[in-house]
Amino acid sequence: MRAILAIVIVAGVGGSAVGAQQRNVAIVVYPGVELLDFAGPGEVFAAADFNVFTVAATKDPIVSQGFLRITPEHAIADAPKIDILVIPGGHAASLYDDPKMMAWLKTRVAATELTMSVCNGAVVLARAGLLDGLRATSHYGAIAALKKFPRITVVPEERFVDNGHIVTTQGVSAGIDGALHVVERLLGANSAREVAHYMMYRWP
Repeated sequence: MRAILAIVIVAGVGGSAVGAQQRNVAIVVYPGVELLDFAGPGEVFAAADFNVFTVAATKDPIVSQGFLRITPEHAIADAPKIDILVIPGGHAASLYDDPKMMAWLKTRVAATELTMSVCNGAVVLARAGLLDGLRATSHYGAIAALKKFPRITVVPEERFVDNGHIVTTQGVSAGIDGALHVVERLLGANSAREVAHYMMYRWP
């Protein structure tokens, strides 16, 4: 999967390769995960020269979008240290209906430098109680589900919401914006602009 995410990468495109490589970015994948939800942030973080890998409940292949078969690089049992955790949306029930995955996520989110959800990945965080007392956004189709959690301030008009330890984004392409924001926050505005330029993506 890493090869897919890093087909063409300009070495040190962000100009902060040393700082980037010190951070591991884990992207959670699962049956029915939305393709651009994980591929967009994966492209951003790989282009910024972070160490990006996929992780799932097991190493068994999963299918995204009904046509893309993905073999996770790590299972939750053998995943290395995670600095940045990305929880994409899609058929999110594959995560929140799995007690082992939810227990793992709670533990890992607590230990990360930063966790970012995309789309209804925010609902996974909400069900884990990790958005209590925070502001959050999500895909317009998941806003009603997110509003069922009274301790969360839902701001559907925001492209992404940064709470410090947890960042939530709207759906699909918004994961790119959220990831560029994280790169900007950690490596500086110039790094984010250079990654966006490489991706031919308007930023900010």
